[in-house]
Amino acid sequence: MNKVRLTREWHYVKLWKMNKKKTLSSNSLNPRQLAYATLRAKGENKSQAYLKAGYKANTIEQAGSGAYKLEQDPRVSQYISTLKESSFIKDALSVAEKRSFLARAVRADASNPDPDLVQELVETHGEHGSSKRIKLVSKLEAINIDNKMAGDNYADRAGSEIVNPFLAIVSLFSSQPGTLPAMPVRPIIDAEIVPAD
Repeated sequence: MNKVRLTREWHYVKLWKMNKKKTLSSNSLNPRQLAYATLRAKGENKSQAYLKAGYKANTIEQAGSGAYKLEQDPRVSQYISTLKESSFIKDALSVAEKRSFLARAVRADASNPDPDLVQELVETHGEHGSSKRIKLVSKLEAINIDNKMAGDNYADRAGSEIVNPFLAIVSLFSSQPGTLPAMPVRPIIDAEIVPAD
């Protein structure tokens, strides 16, 4: 499972780099198109990005129409996509970062935890003084997630070596070991609900 995720992440990075090279080298955009694409990638709406990039429009509707036409240019739309993907890849956590966080969660000291491992903090002040309750990230869940990321998940190894305890008990009473005994078949009764008069 870990190899699959790493391969998928590397595949996206490779595609992003190919798209970036292709967009930036062969398809040159003018400064206003570059500014528009940058603003759109940062989350600006089409009309505002169009006006802030230096394009002229008398009304906001004309700006929206101009922006729509601008994004119909495949070079502009591809550049916007490339900028969004690069931002996503830059902000995404790597597998090593995720596993490092999980390891810190498992090793956390409850008396002095790291702030990012605290899920809930409750302080009460009453007649008998104050009390503090800290709820940390679940250590068992952190181990479970890390096992899945590392490919050490017990359920993934299910195969012939795993014994179903229920099946073992039932097979003791069966004529053929390893099979379930035949259950008696009961007849099906058709019924109908009739409203009372």
